Amino acid sequence: MKIWLRILGGAYIVVGSLNSFVFLLILGVYGGKSGIEAIRVEEYVPVIGYLGGWVLYVLLGFSGVGILAGVGLLKLWAWSGRLALLLSVGNLFILPLGTIIGLSTILILLSKQGRALLLPAAWKPPLI
Repeated sequence: MKIWLRILGGAYIVVGSLNSFVFLLILGVYGGKSGIEAIRVEEYVPVIGYLGGWVLYVLLGFSGVGILAGVGLLKLWAWSGRLALLLSVGNLFILPLGTIIGLSTILILLSKQGRALLLPAAWKPPLI
């Protein structure tokens, strides 16, 4: 099971790096001389309009959190299981690579061995 978690962690790092590269590519194409400040101006992102800046910021945040989850999965830290499950829901809508990683995350982490390693019972209801 540990090998599958490390493979999954590597996949999150690779996909997060690719998303960061896509962010920088879009920033370079539409950003012009102003860089990140240009994203806020509607005229620099003509295809998407004003929403384009928000989409790019979400892409950058999603890629950063994905890299963080990948590092956590490689080191088998307990918090990374919850973070990866949260990201897997968002990954399901990114075709085709994100869907593969999202489904793999759900299948691996919700198996008995995955739950035992990375999803320990953090909260138990009080006995009354």
